[in-house]
Amino acid sequence: MSSDVESSVLRGRPFGSVMILVNKKLYKCTQIVCSDDRYVIVIVGSLLIINVYLPCAGSPNRLCIYEDVI
Repeated sequence: MSSDVESSVLRGRPFGSVMILVNKKLYKCTQIVCSDDRYVIVIVGSLLIINVYLPCAGSPNRLCIYEDVI
């Protein structure tokens, strides 16, 4: 990963995951429910936020990834 970052700007999602940025003013009322490479679930106050990254139709093993996420 470090060699790829040093060589050029990364485009797309070759190595990444999902994330949610929360303002530090809301940090005290924020709770991480669950997180994985392809999803993160966070509660901020009374708001439930779910961020999921699912593969496109051309991805290999797409159905297996769908099953793992679900």
